[in-house]
Amino acid sequence: MSEQKTVARALETNSYATSGSGAAGGINPTYWAKKIEEFAKANLVVAPLGVVYRDLIGNGESFKVNFNAEISAAALTETTVITPSAISYTTRTFTPTEYGLAVAITRKQRIRPMHDIMEEKARDMGYALAKLKDSTILTELQNSAGNSVVANGVEVSSVASTDVMTTSTLADALKELRVDDYNGKYLVIHPKQENNLIKLSSFVDASVYGGREVVMNGEIGRYLGMRVFVTTLVPRNGTTSTAYDAFMMDDRAFGIAEKMPITFNQDYKVLEREYIMAAVEEYDVKILQENATCKITAYGG
Repeated sequence: MSEQKTVARALETNSYATSGSGAAGGINPTYWAKKIEEFAKANLVVAPLGVVYRDLIGNGESFKVNFNAEISAAALTETTVITPSAISYTTRTFTPTEYGLAVAITRKQRIRPMHDIMEEKARDMGYALAKLKDSTILTELQNSAGNSVVANGVEVSSVASTDVMTTSTLADALKELRVDDYNGKYLVIHPKQENNLIKLSSFVDASVYGGREVVMNGEIGRYLGMRVFVTTLVPRNGTTSTAYDAFMMDDRAFGIAEKMPITFNQDYKVLEREYIMAAVEEYDVKILQENATCKITAYGG
């Protein structure tokens, strides 16, 4: 009985199957999704928070911004001559640097894909330059912030898993800014630092007051009157690799002097039959008032 069942289930002679002879694979097409799935992108949030200077566009090699120093008044006596106050200025000099990248593709390959590779890569190149600009700004803030606090007040080299971002940490940073006559308007943190923050009862989620655009631009909410942004570009602390340096800032904390906006150039090499596309922009980033930024070092893991 068992042998009869096996025979009954056998395929007929010359049955045309995917795994049989007759090159069935040649007429059974493999379909590919036409849309290329995007890679995971970091939130680009920092550049719009600064001051953009465009004075260098068209001419000039460097750009200088002056900041005046405070002068003080005092009580006078009738017989005492007023002593003139000293006048001083602080200068920030912006010297732009070129930033860019390029891609290349042969002519033969360009006409074969089911989507426009050059158009896709143009978008990716624009994102790469924007990501680099945010990273450059954060590095400048990390190196030049005039104020700094460490969670729980420990030494930077001793930051442990218990030294996380808390209300107390943020209040300490806010105090550092206010004693220098600045305020905390923006808070930029790493995703590994947000867990404790968003659990606080008074944290206001961005979805409550903002639309889709607000949430997609990296703003996750508001706390202590500050707009809170999150991005994976926030740098690790240079001393303790498990800690990140977040930043609390006032308005006009840093500046970006643009020399040339993102410019795309394309070239075709005739003999090599190859297309090359390059994207370049030129700018410099400088902190403006050091004490308008406070670096907050807290555990991130």
